[in-house]
Formats: sequence, C-alpha cells, structure tokens
Amino acid sequence: MEFLVGAKAQLKLDVVTKVEQGKIPRKQARQILGKSERTLERYIASFRKEGVVFVRHGNQGKKPRNRIDEDLKQKVQALVRNKYFDFNMTHCLEKLRDEEKLLIRAETFRKWCHEIHHVKRKKRRRACIRHYRQRMQSTGLLLQMDGSPHRWFGNKESTLIAAIDDANSDIVYGEFFPAEDTISCMTVLQRIVERKGLFEILYVDRAGIFGGHKRMEFSQVKRALEELGIHIIYAQSPEAKGRVERMFQTLQDRMIPEMRMKNITTYPLANKYLETEYLPKEWRKKFTVKPKKSLSSYKKLPPNIDLNEIFCMKYYRSVKRDHTVTFEAKLYAIKSPLKHSIYGQQIEFRVYQNLKWRAFYAGQTIELELLETIERKAAA
Repeated sequence: MEFLVGAKAQLKLDVVTKVEQGKIPRKQARQILGKSERTLERYIASFRKEGVVFVRHGNQGKKPRNRIDEDLKQKVQALVRNKYFDFNMTHCLEKLRDEEKLLIRAETFRKWCHEIHHVKRKKRRRACIRHYRQRMQSTGLLLQMDGSPHRWFGNKESTLIAAIDDANSDIVYGEFFPAEDTISCMTVLQRIVERKGLFEILYVDRAGIFGGHKRMEFSQVKRALEELGIHIIYAQSPEAKGRVERMFQTLQDRMIPEMRMKNITTYPLANKYLETEYLPKEWRKKFTVKPKKSLSSYKKLPPNIDLNEIFCMKYYRSVKRDHTVTFEAKLYAIKSPLKHSIYGQQIEFRVYQNLKWRAFYAGQTIELELLETIERKAAA
C-alpha cells in the first residue's frame, strides 16, 4: 500500500496485528510503541473499524495551515548566520522581534537554528529516574546489538560485535573484527538472518553506523534492515541497552583469561573458540533464561531473497551526457548496449563484503569499461 511508507507506521501495524492475534500482550505492545493504554485502545478500535488503513494519518497529503513561507525561513537563518551568530536563542529571538520586526514562534525558531547548527549546548540536567523494562515475551521480537573494543586477545585491540536476544539472553551471533564499521556490522546481521530468520526489532545505540546523530538521513545498515522489514530503535542512554552492556562485561571477565590460557592470538582462532566452545558450552548453559513464550517470532526468509545483495554497500552515481560515470576516483564508460540515452539516470554500485563491486541499472547488471583514473590533488 502506498501510504505504508514509514517504518513507524509499519511497526504500529505489526504490533497492533499481533495484539489482535494474541501473539503479544498489550503491556508488551505499549512498551514497543511507547504509547499509553488509552492510545493502544484507540489503535485497536481503528484497526477493527478501518483495517490496515488506520495507520494513515488524517492530514496525509494536505498542506499545513500554519506552514511558514520559505523566504521568511531563509531570511531568518541568514540573519542568524551573519548578524546574530553569537547571540543565545532567547536574545536572538528578541532582536528579531524588536530590530527586524519578525514575529516567530520560539519552537519554530529553535528548529530553524538546529538545521544550520547554530544552537548552543544546554547545561547538563539532573539524571532522570529510569524504570526497569521487562523482557520480551518470545525470541525474535527484539535483539540488542553493539560492539566492544578491547584487548580481547594478543597485544592489539580488537572489537567484538555481538547481538543478544532480549527474551532469553542468548547470544545469537558474535564475531571479532579489527574495528566496528559498516561492513562488519552487516556481516554479523547477515549471519543472524541466515541462521535464525527475520526478527522484528534491532535495538542499538545512536552511532552513525546505525543511522544516529549526523547520519540520521541515511545509513547503509538501516537501509539494509528496512529492505527486510526489520525496524531499528535507538537507545537514548547506555543504561537503556543494559542487557548487551552487561553481556560484554561478562565476556570480558571470562573469555579473556580463557583465551590467554589457550594461547589464542589470532582472529580465526578467537572466532572459532567463541562459536564452537564458549557460546554452546558456557554462555548458553549458565547465562540464558527460558522465554515466557516458547513460540518463536523469527520469520523464515523468503526463498527469492539474496542476502548478499542486501547486506552490501549501495552507492548511486549519475550518468553523464557521454554515457560515462565516475566511481571511486575512476571514470567508466557504459559498455552494455542500450536502445536509448540514459543521461541523468542513476547507476547503482553495490560493494560487497569481500570489497568487490558490481554496477546495476534499473535492477539489472550493467557492464562498465575503465577509461582512466582521476588524479586528486593533495590538500595543501
């Protein structure tokens, strides 16, 4: 359906559907959605009356009545950049009202300032009260994932990337890498989906790899998960994802001396020990719990999906008038025969986990011929 374009709408539909089917309790649904009992009742009533279209907002497609002219926004942001750049927000708003005769709501002005990164940091507030969150009812509903840089083995620092199931504390997969980057996170996620199936939610911190902070608009990991229908929830603090944080504390306390005793100093040996010895013989026997519901929420992967084409890096480049395209500082000519010009169209480059790449146009592979390497001038 065309209106189900947002991850939030899809999540709301999935949760309400599971509540109606009796797969998850209402309390668990409220925790996932972050809504009150009254709001959940309203969702369920709308679902029963309207069906799946209940997730569509009533104002969808309508122009907001309080929409402010774009020229006014540009004028205010220019004044903030060039004239009032060292004013705090309250003082600047007063100047705009008194000196420039511009009346703007404080919240609107704050958003405009955030867009151009002209907002001073607030003073640190007192820590808020945090409440215990109960485990998910069944496995496959929520996985917590993170990376832990540490001197796990040998004399150099390495990073263990692992995911833990919130329902039973089972480490569904973990692997050692030189660093926590996009490719390594995709490798871990692909192994999880291959072994267990599709899960509902990935709970992570706000690192840029997962789409937090400066990469809120795009993340390769977030894009890959959305293609599979998996939702991402961002933790607002380390305490919020305490289960995966405590997991790493336990692993550091127990695995490091064990690997030292076994003279493990390389990545292959460390990953083999984690996979074949520690997880099945130690972790799953001592640190996992029985989920409240034995029925798993993992979904079987559709047979027509190739995970290698999803858990890869996807970049887009525009075709020039002479049917050439630039990628990684190299100029390529389109070699595949075409019936018409594709000037201005997008070529999709997929860089796989083995760092090899292929080019695609309209979902089909396209052949490219290397013409020249572009020399970049070194920064002065």
